[in-house]
Amino acid sequence: MTGGLPPVIPFHAQSIVPHSEGYLAVGIDGEFQQLDGHLAPTDEVRKPFPMGVRHTCMTNDVMVATWIDHELLMARMAAYDCSQPVKDGPERGDLRTRRNIDAALHPVGSLWSHVLDAEPLALCGHENGFAFVLYNKGIYAMGKDAGEHWRVELPTWAELKKLPRANDIVSITHRKGQLKVWSRGGGTQSYDYSSGDLIATNVFQYDGVLQQVYADGSHELLVYDDGSIVWLDDGTTIVEGKLGGPVQHAFWNVGENAWRVAGWREELLLSTRGVERISMEEIPVHIMWKEQRAILLLNNGKWIESAFDPLTSE
Repeated sequence: MTGGLPPVIPFHAQSIVPHSEGYLAVGIDGEFQQLDGHLAPTDEVRKPFPMGVRHTCMTNDVMVATWIDHELLMARMAAYDCSQPVKDGPERGDLRTRRNIDAALHPVGSLWSHVLDAEPLALCGHENGFAFVLYNKGIYAMGKDAGEHWRVELPTWAELKKLPRANDIVSITHRKGQLKVWSRGGGTQSYDYSSGDLIATNVFQYDGVLQQVYADGSHELLVYDDGSIVWLDDGTTIVEGKLGGPVQHAFWNVGENAWRVAGWREELLLSTRGVERISMEEIPVHIMWKEQRAILLLNNGKWIESAFDPLTSE
């Protein structure tokens, strides 16, 4: 990619997952494609399982992903060694005839795979394993080998009891040995990732329905369904803003001390200067830092350079 832009991704990407040997492009309809360190393809597009991918996370060099099909009322969770080639799996029609759990089909080539009996709501990885949330079931902390370390019931917050679905979990993050869940109403609970012991509970008061939380260290970017965003640093509000639509992806760039955000037909830069934005014709679905600049992946599969010059960290 040196001096230019990466090749087109031939599907609508859900995420671009970094690992030690390159990247894995994951599509919203379940497509996988291995990319090298310059984001160029090293293999054909593969589809190991005929469902849409909901979440991805990394634990060391293993990617954990969830698949869900609302029509078939099926869900899976599986792990992949990112250094290994991805293989094509069964067709969607095969799932209809294999509904018994003992005969269930699984993502081909996975290190392990499990049938989920509830909708996965959130997923996050860390160096010692990963954690996830299942609807109406609980919060689960797992080891690298997918062995269950602990589970706890889903939390509720008395302050949110009058708000519809305010207790529903929308995100889970990890920092300094703690797992933190966020609800639609702004409720948070933090747990010791080793034991599951409750460390803290709180409600972040804000007039909106929380949709997603991006986190990196002490920095958290709260994204609301009406386009509002709040940047917190150790719980203190740094910047608030209102975007033109839903956030597609965001990452914290420590070198710039700023958030880079792919919005709805707009690119945004959140720094101590405030919220800066530039409109776009296409919808960016992913944003990342590569070769001392930000690049964005569009919904048509093309990459473009950021409209913002790199910031000097203040």
